[in-house]
This record gives sequence, C-alpha cells and structure tokens, in this order.
Amino acid sequence: MARYRGPRVRILRRLGSELPGLTTKTAARRPTPPGHAAAQNKRFVKLSEHGARLREKQKLRYHYGLSERAMRRMYERASRMQGDSGRNMLALLESRLDNLVWRAGVTRTIPAARQLITHGHVFLNGKRAKSPGQFLGSGDVFTLAEKCLNREDLRISVNNPVLDPPPGLERDLDKLAVKVESTPGADQLPVEVDIQKVIEYYAR
Repeated sequence: MARYRGPRVRILRRLGSELPGLTTKTAARRPTPPGHAAAQNKRFVKLSEHGARLREKQKLRYHYGLSERAMRRMYERASRMQGDSGRNMLALLESRLDNLVWRAGVTRTIPAARQLITHGHVFLNGKRAKSPGQFLGSGDVFTLAEKCLNREDLRISVNNPVLDPPPGLERDLDKLAVKVESTPGADQLPVEVDIQKVIEYYAR
C-alpha cells in the first residue's frame, strides 16, 4: 500500500486521534467518523480485537507517513534488536531523518520534511541527504541548503514549531542546523498509541 495522499482530516476522524505529524489540523469540528450514516447516527461500532490492533498500527503509519511495506520492515528490524520490540520500533521511527527534521521544528508536518529532503535541501553530516528514511544517532548533524536559510515558511515554522522540540536536539536557528545529542525516546512520542497492539498485529 502506497503512502496516503488524500484528505488528512478524514484520517483523524476515522482513527479518532490527532496525528500532528500528518497535519496541523484537528478533527474537533467534526469528531464523528467519516460517512453520512455515522455522522447522522453518531454511534460508534465496537471494534474487534483485530480492528483495535489495526487502528493502532494505522495511527503510526499515517503519523509517520510510511507505506505498509516500510512499516513491516520497521517491525522486522525492531524484532531482531535486543530488548522490547515495541520500544525498539518506536525508537527507530523517531530516529528517521524526516521525523527529526519535523521534530526540530523546521517544517510543519512530516510530509513537508520529506519533500524538503527529496528535493535535496537537507544535508546530513555535510553531505546531501540520500533518503528521508535514514536513521540518525548521537552526534549526527543535519543542516539546510544555504538557499533555504531565508525561506519565509521555514523561518515561520522554526520560530513557532507545532510541538516543542525534544531536549535531545540542539538547534542553531540562525544557520538552521540541528545536532542530534539523543533521539526522542518512546516516552516522548507525540501521538497516543498502544504499541503492544501494533506488535501483536504484525506478530499474528
């Protein structure tokens, strides 16, 4: 399944959760699930166990903007690592370059961060970043191309980030450079998700 490119608030309504990485909008004005009947009756069908696991997995997939194949690869990599698979998976997701560009406040959403990277405007440790999915660790530094330093949209975003940047990111706002001292942990996740249900979904 490819990345979702349709109406974003519709996803918030369907999952009943805010996903700040997907969109800065909320579903507060239309909190009911999408669909004429659901909006009229305002009743919620009880989810099966599989449905509950699927919903939690979809929260992560849409928040981070990943395809289903990429999500499964993330799970498989996390399950091979030592320690708890759920925390490992969240740590991997949070250490992606596109996520950290967003968490640093450079862009308003993760899709915007991905676009910035794929257009060649982000440099990682002095070299042009190859992929939004590169994993970063302590000591890595990413910067923006010089021609982006005066872009109004980026300046507005970095000075008024959607979320407070995590403490492990050291930001130089003048140069739009960010040094990763530590990647965000599972307890700093900006979206509410039951990671155990996600692991159960892929482990079935």
